[in-house]
Amino acid sequence: MTERSLSLRQPWTRTGLTAWTGIAASIAAPALLAAPGRAPNLAGAFVLACLPAGAAVMCWVDSGDGLIQAGLTLVLSLSATAILSACLIWLTAWQPRALFAFAIVGVVSCVARLVFGGRPCCALRQ
Repeated sequence: MTERSLSLRQPWTRTGLTAWTGIAASIAAPALLAAPGRAPNLAGAFVLACLPAGAAVMCWVDSGDGLIQAGLTLVLSLSATAILSACLIWLTAWQPRALFAFAIVGVVSCVARLVFGGRPCCALRQ
């Protein structure tokens, strides 16, 4: 079995679950925002603000505990959303659709983690 197929078949690790969750959130958020009605739009905005950006980072970092992993994912996502929003407002370039970049980055990073995540860190190589 190759390293690539091994990492794709181990979704039960914390980083694997974070990657799959990030992919699902990155796909669901724009779909909910495109749906008619206020309730799906609100749910999509919450999902976009709370998951993809943090999952893009935390799918590469194992915190050692599932609850801490989820908490750090939430904190990183909300922080990144707040920082990007503040910068866009400060630069008078506010475009809410710019936040869709988090969904794109989330999918790319999480898929890369699932495809290449089985490789050991360069510091561990001898």
